[in-house]
Amino acid sequence: MKIRKRIVPAALALSVLSVGLVTFSEPLNADAAGHKVVAVTKNEQVARITKVKPLNTMTLQVTFNQPLAAADIDPNNLEVIKKDFNFNGNLEIVNVPRLMTGSTSTYIVPVTFQEDDFIYRLSYKEQPNRIFEGTDEKVLVRNVAQVTDDTFTLESLQEDGVVDYANIIEAYRGGREDLAFSLDRQNRDASGKRFDVISSLRDRYVTVKTSEGEEFVANYVPFTQAADGKQAPQFRLPAGQTLKQGVTYRVYSQWAEIDVKSFVAKKIEPFTLQSAKAIDSKSFELQLTNDPQTDLLAGRSVELRGNDGSTLQAQYRYSSRKGAVGVFDIANGGTLKAGVSYTVTPLNNWATATNVVLQGK
Repeated sequence: MKIRKRIVPAALALSVLSVGLVTFSEPLNADAAGHKVVAVTKNEQVARITKVKPLNTMTLQVTFNQPLAAADIDPNNLEVIKKDFNFNGNLEIVNVPRLMTGSTSTYIVPVTFQEDDFIYRLSYKEQPNRIFEGTDEKVLVRNVAQVTDDTFTLESLQEDGVVDYANIIEAYRGGREDLAFSLDRQNRDASGKRFDVISSLRDRYVTVKTSEGEEFVANYVPFTQAADGKQAPQFRLPAGQTLKQGVTYRVYSQWAEIDVKSFVAKKIEPFTLQSAKAIDSKSFELQLTNDPQTDLLAGRSVELRGNDGSTLQAQYRYSSRKGAVGVFDIANGGTLKAGVSYTVTPLNNWATATNVVLQGK
């Protein structure tokens, strides 16, 4: 490792020289000069990376010479934006860049896992490469905890110097209220405390091993990593599987260093559905008998069977829960039919329901 780290400055210097190489040629004619001016002007309009700083194995902090255009940070354009960031070493971004609170052009950029000491080259929109050294540093997670019979959380705490990116990015600042704050260039808060950053957990997973010798993957439940003011993202077992009471589960991750990584599964009763009320032809409110106190409806679905023989599926609208009530949206372009009564059945047994009927409107 020491040998490679000595090489880094030389590699960086070589990159600078190659980018800044000056050549001399015959004077351009007027037409060629005009094309060159247009090319330079166009080039100046494209944001240019000035600094790349790896924060941990799945997170980069990238500074540009100017703010990125709205289209270049729009989640709806993710697949296009992925192509704008061109890495070597099979690295790629997994979600859109997010502007850090208090900054004009420094972004949190989540990536696939880096290799320690690997020399990466990053080109943004075909601009000259920026070079940085990869890291396999993991984010500190305090513990794991079971929350339902098929879901557990990985909790990190700010007192340990770990912050979820939702609390330090401009896009979410308004909705985070007193949870939002800013970090300086060294990722320190106003008191001088330094923080590591948990970036987007989109498409992330953890590996679970049991005391019975089983091994499986649990996937991140979208939009839960900073829900309800906590830093406790949810991870869910494959569909149809449940945690077995009395069995010890041990959680491993390529991105998290988990302090207390095991738990003994206990019996947790499923939720009970109480009632359903249509909002319009494409959505409805579903009420539980008790407030789950946190967004445990995330990723849940129900089936609707109409008295006319039709069948629909509906999915929970992320972050819509208010107390014991959550909003569900009809999936796959379906609609509720006026005058049709639908019997509501939870999929994969996450809840029980007895004669819960939704009236179409």
